[in-house]
Amino acid sequence: MSGSQDLAALRRRMDELNERLTTLLHERAALARQIGRCKRGAALPAQDPAREQDELAAAIAARPDDGFTEAQLHRILGEVIAASRALVADPET
Repeated sequence: MSGSQDLAALRRRMDELNERLTTLLHERAALARQIGRCKRGAALPAQDPAREQDELAAAIAARPDDGFTEAQLHRILGEVIAASRALVADPET
């Protein structure tokens, strides 16, 4: 395989991963909305900072050595958690 064929194959794999990642993010959004409805019905606060920190810590602890750095993963997941938190707070959006 030539370098350009290798690059094309790698890009196809990246596109496939992007599709899977997008699907997972949308599944997470749907769960956040369900959690928001449950919390609202139980009169619980939308935010749970301890839970968010546990989520981040678990993801960082499970990261492979050749993946994102701890700081990169913290930023990426921090944004995902923040977006999810907004859906929990207002699940009808």
